[in-house]
Amino acid sequence: MAITANLFVNQKGTTTSLKQPKEISYYSRTQEDEFLVGDDSRLSYYYLPNADLDKKLDLSSGIKKFKDCSKNMKDRCTLNGLLDTIMEHEKCKNKKIKADIITFRGIIRKLISSAFETANFNPINLRIVSFDGQLFIKDMADLNDKKVLNAKENDHIDLGSYSGYKFETLATLSQPVPYVSRATLDKRSKKICNNGDEYVTVVKTGVGSAKLVLGAEIDCVFDFKEDGKDNLKHYAELKCTTQVITAADAHKFERKIFRTWLQCFLVGIPRIIYGFRDENYVLKTIEEYSTDEIPILLKNNNTKMNSMCLDAIKWYGLFTEWLLKIIPRDQPKEIRPYKLVLENNHLKLSEIESTDEEYDSLVNGESVLSKEFQEWRLSL
Repeated sequence: MAITANLFVNQKGTTTSLKQPKEISYYSRTQEDEFLVGDDSRLSYYYLPNADLDKKLDLSSGIKKFKDCSKNMKDRCTLNGLLDTIMEHEKCKNKKIKADIITFRGIIRKLISSAFETANFNPINLRIVSFDGQLFIKDMADLNDKKVLNAKENDHIDLGSYSGYKFETLATLSQPVPYVSRATLDKRSKKICNNGDEYVTVVKTGVGSAKLVLGAEIDCVFDFKEDGKDNLKHYAELKCTTQVITAADAHKFERKIFRTWLQCFLVGIPRIIYGFRDENYVLKTIEEYSTDEIPILLKNNNTKMNSMCLDAIKWYGLFTEWLLKIIPRDQPKEIRPYKLVLENNHLKLSEIESTDEEYDSLVNGESVLSKEFQEWRLSL
């Protein structure tokens, strides 16, 4: 009998206990779509002195030269880099990692946001496979994402998205500043932006009794990186948005910073840096926020958002508990596939049956789990 289940997004959870996130490894993804396990060559370092704001940095410059690497990627949402990194970690430890759910931070953020945002704004289209006592969750949204499709058809990126990439490029260096020449520093504004180079941390965390392993793309190191250490406390999230001038702008920004808080809080990133641009895409100011302070900031500024951060944690606990209760994990060597979508204010889970056209790629193919990872787990 195929499993189907619904979870109403307005249900209130009670779990507030969280495990301290801990970095267990990392990897780099290159512009050529290669995964380099235990490699930090694509990690960036923050550098944007206040004096640079006097230069009227244009966040729209260079848009025609933007290198869209996603067009040549076999699968933008693939779990392969994360699975390869987990496999190497397990080989070093000679045992399977303790986890109930393995996925990306962005997927968990989307699922938490389903309690606060509509399906139009926050579409959810996930595939879950149960294998070896664990749930592996993959996003399929890219396939139907209007922004992605439009960019591919029109062969360009929209200015709002581009300004975010440009801000990251202007605000970071590929090495710590003492190792960078003056000529390179001066030419930063001419550097071509791309969406291929990524540095991803792999973090163990948890909520309630659920243990999770999450991959999370990291924008930069704020100060320095320690070799062989857990570097979460050194990482920072970079964001760019329009200036906050009116009360309406302030409310819009509060929603944005709540999403950013979620992103950082989930994997223990302590610092958020926002660049604010004017209507001509000129960078005007930079503000730094502590992730821990954002719930207090939201609570003091907007009574409607008073309990949103706490509600988000409770909902996180509720839906992970629900998933782990509904999906059987007692057939460790068998792959069972599921679909999870957001419809009519419900998370809707349905088992994918063998007659479905997706079934073969999920169970016998490598749509979610690579053959190498499956073979490794079967050998343990």
